[in-house]
Amino acid sequence: MKKCLNCGAESDGKYCPDCGQEMEIKRLQVKVIFHEVTHGILHWDNSILKTFRKLLFNPGGTAKEYISGLRKSYVKPFSYFIFIQTVFVIIFHLISGKYFAFVDYSISSADSTKEALEQIQHEINAYINYLNYFLPVFFALYFFLFFRKKMGINYAESLALSFYWLGTTLVFGIVLMLLSLIDIRIWDARLTVYFIFLIFAIIQYAHLPKIKGFFKSILIVFLSYVSYSIFVALILFIYFHFKT
Repeated sequence: MKKCLNCGAESDGKYCPDCGQEMEIKRLQVKVIFHEVTHGILHWDNSILKTFRKLLFNPGGTAKEYISGLRKSYVKPFSYFIFIQTVFVIIFHLISGKYFAFVDYSISSADSTKEALEQIQHEINAYINYLNYFLPVFFALYFFLFFRKKMGINYAESLALSFYWLGTTLVFGIVLMLLSLIDIRIWDARLTVYFIFLIFAIIQYAHLPKIKGFFKSILIVFLSYVSYSIFVALILFIYFHFKT
């Protein structure tokens, strides 16, 4: 019988039955650390890609599987969202200056208005990494309110599918941002793409009739984005009020 160096449990197996650590621990070497790092990165990438692929073609079914308990093969919702959100923000910071310059050029207004707009753009650019986390909260709230009776879903479960679906829309946003390097106006298509995917995901999850499902889904998405926009506008208003 071997004794686990982590928790002290005894076992003849390869792994400790109590804490899961390997029973036989080898001395650290560079090759061991290199193997652990590459294995971890490749495993994470494969899990992200597998989860994204399932969500892309079957967002409703994938969310339903995770909520029902089939979770081992999926990246956790918040981890999925935060990974894609990080990539999104990095690319956004690289490209947003070009898009904002295009917006400023397209708007003919007084210098004072343009200056205020530039300040807002600057703050959005600086804090988008934090602001993006609030949209799933609003989406989950409306999804919960609309489907808690029909689907028996609670708010935490609504939040899980919200992180999955909105994380996937950020992938679309990344693709559109990269395509906007060809033509900056492509970035304007992001909300349309987001709406289509989210409506598809809701209808698929809830098994709603097409017409009823379409209007109910678009209402959830619309309310989510409107509430999020009002929230961001309020935050910016308070920020500029106290700043001045």
